[in-house]
Amino acid sequence: MKNLKDFNWNHLYCFYEVAKVSSLKKAAAVLKLSSSTISEQLARLEEVVEKKLFTRHSRGLIMTLDGEKIYAYAAKIFETGSRMIDSISKDAIGGYPVKVGIVETLSNNIAMEFVSQYWDMFSPYGTVDTVRELEFGNLRDDIVNGVVDWGICLNDVNSRRLNCRKIGAFEIIFCCSSKIYSRFKRPKDIISSIPLVRSSWDLGLNQKIDQYLRKSSIRPKEYVESDHFEYLTKLCLRGRCVMYVADNPRGIFSGLKKFQINSPVIVELFAVWRRSDEQMISIKKLIDLLEMHHGPKRYDDQELQIEVSDVAEDLLNKIR
Repeated sequence: MKNLKDFNWNHLYCFYEVAKVSSLKKAAAVLKLSSSTISEQLARLEEVVEKKLFTRHSRGLIMTLDGEKIYAYAAKIFETGSRMIDSISKDAIGGYPVKVGIVETLSNNIAMEFVSQYWDMFSPYGTVDTVRELEFGNLRDDIVNGVVDWGICLNDVNSRRLNCRKIGAFEIIFCCSSKIYSRFKRPKDIISSIPLVRSSWDLGLNQKIDQYLRKSSIRPKEYVESDHFEYLTKLCLRGRCVMYVADNPRGIFSGLKKFQINSPVIVELFAVWRRSDEQMISIKKLIDLLEMHHGPKRYDDQELQIEVSDVAEDLLNKIR
């Protein structure tokens, strides 16, 4: 083999499908070919690359180290191919994993619940990965450049290239030790007198809190930042500082007093995606979820993943 034109891509695709399921028989059902045909194409691929790609085992076909190396490239090639077809086809193709970028914030409950529901919507077509984004600017660039398929952030943004919709909101509350709270006549004076601590990675939320305090004519005595939420909480419990957190009934800490200054601080979360991708099944399912008044109907169904994964009955215990 001297160059790409000497390479038979059908042979590589057969290898890719066999490697995914570790079985000639299962791959034959997907490809609608006989097992003997697929076996012959695998043999030709091994002859061209001069490498053994599988070893036979009682559990099925096991990839060799060379097979795993080739599969890593093949997966990227054919997942990209599936995206290409999905972008121009009227049919729901799928066949690729979706990557969701999430801007980290103090309350990830809403974001994680939403992505978990999205998994159910997209699972017949592929899997869903998540990646951490430090700030909205990074997420925006990653969506525009196709590094992630869509994202969740604190920014309501509509532009020529991006579209977004609200997925939920949470309330921010200030906290300090009960003893510190009882010593001050007005809650606003606590923030002006005691150091205010915040997460060093939650840039979007920090900016919103800064804006809120300026509108309330409050200037914190000083800021303390840390990547470690537990450290900030410990300082707050010991009366060394004030902190702000998402108001979550399950996250109430004994010994901390919650308070607001003026009106509540409401932070909204938005789903953001590229307008040019709206014909793709990954974004169609996102929009379907956004338009639902409830979560997916089978959200609590433990059998859903077995069904969409086409697990063979001989691998399962019988339901009693």
